[in-house]
Amino acid sequence: MSAGQIRFMIEKTRESYPVEACGALFGELSGSEARIRKIVAFRNTLESTVRFQIDPEDFLKTLFEAEIEGLQHLGFFHSHSAGTRPSATDIKYMKLWPETIWLIISSINYEVAAYRMINGDLHEVRIDVEAG
Repeated sequence: MSAGQIRFMIEKTRESYPVEACGALFGELSGSEARIRKIVAFRNTLESTVRFQIDPEDFLKTLFEAEIEGLQHLGFFHSHSAGTRPSATDIKYMKLWPETIWLIISSINYEVAAYRMINGDLHEVRIDVEAG
């Protein structure tokens, strides 16, 4: 992903604080490598500092638009008011969306980490940041 995409998610995190920011990641998957091409921020319908929910209609509309652009849904991003480790709630939903990327941004220090649930096991995903 690009440095500009990271900046975009950090800005959304700052704007929504103390409410968790949230959004979706779209791009291309080639083998074990995911290329993020588009990030869409959504309103956290829960207005919660510890959980997020994306309006399903907004998500589906965006999903259809991304598919028309030749992009696939790769994952979600959201912020935490603490560190970047997935919460128990995150893990619960990660199991419902296996192999989906879950990118978490800390509202404290703006660290970024990504995870995937593969065969019921949590795996950290390496993030390569490209200039731009």
